[in-house]
Amino acid sequence: MVAEYFNPPQPPLGKGGSKIQSDSAKAVEPMAVRLFVLMAQYRSQIDFTEEAIANAQNGWKTLKEGLLFGTQHGSTLGWDAEKNYDLTAQHSTFVQQFQAAMDDDFNTPAALTVLFELAKELGKEGNVLVHQGKTETPAEFLQQKWLNLVNLAGVLGLEVSPEAETEISVGGLTDAEIEAMIQQRKDARKAKNFAEGDRLRDELKDNGITLIDQKDGTTIWHRG
Repeated sequence: MVAEYFNPPQPPLGKGGSKIQSDSAKAVEPMAVRLFVLMAQYRSQIDFTEEAIANAQNGWKTLKEGLLFGTQHGSTLGWDAEKNYDLTAQHSTFVQQFQAAMDDDFNTPAALTVLFELAKELGKEGNVLVHQGKTETPAEFLQQKWLNLVNLAGVLGLEVSPEAETEISVGGLTDAEIEAMIQQRKDARKAKNFAEGDRLRDELKDNGITLIDQKDGTTIWHRG
C-alpha cells in the first residue's frame, strides 16, 4: 500500500489542539515536490520532513538554473534554433547513463545524478557568461548539453517555463544579493577588515556560493 512508503511529518499542535502549518511547507514549489519524490527509490519509504523538502527545494533551484540556461544565454552564444533537432538526436554519454539508470529498476536517484551534473556544468558556464561576457566552451557543445538536460528532465516531468522565474536564487540568495555581499566583502578587505571579509565569504559558501578572486582584483562566483 502507498501508506507503507509515505511517512508524513506531524505538525506541532497549537491552542485547542489545532495543527500548525509552517511557512516553509506553504512555500514549496510543485516541481520541488516532484523532485523530492524522485530522489527516493520507488520501493523505499519516503520520509516527508522539512529538511528533506528543503534539500529538494535547493536541488530544484540547481536544475531550474540549468533548464533556463538556453533562454538566458542562447542568444548571446548565437545558437541556431534549427540545429535543435539534430543536436537532440545525437546520443551522448549523459543520455546513455540516464537510460542505464532508468533501465535499472527505474533508478530515479541515479538518473537525477546525471541531470544534476549537466545542470551544474551549465550553471558554471552561465556565471562565466554573466561575469566575463564570453566562454571558451564551443557554443554548439553547450547547446547540445542544454538540450540533453531539457529532454532528460522532461522524461521525469521536471520542466520550467522561462516566464515562471525572473531571478534565480540559491540558498535564499538572489543574484543581486550575492553581488551586494561580494561588494561588501571587497569594501571590508579594502578597509583591512579581513575578519569581516572572511565572514562574508563563509556566509556565501554556506549558501552554496563559491568565490574566485582574480589577479585584476575582480571576483567571479558560481553556484554549487
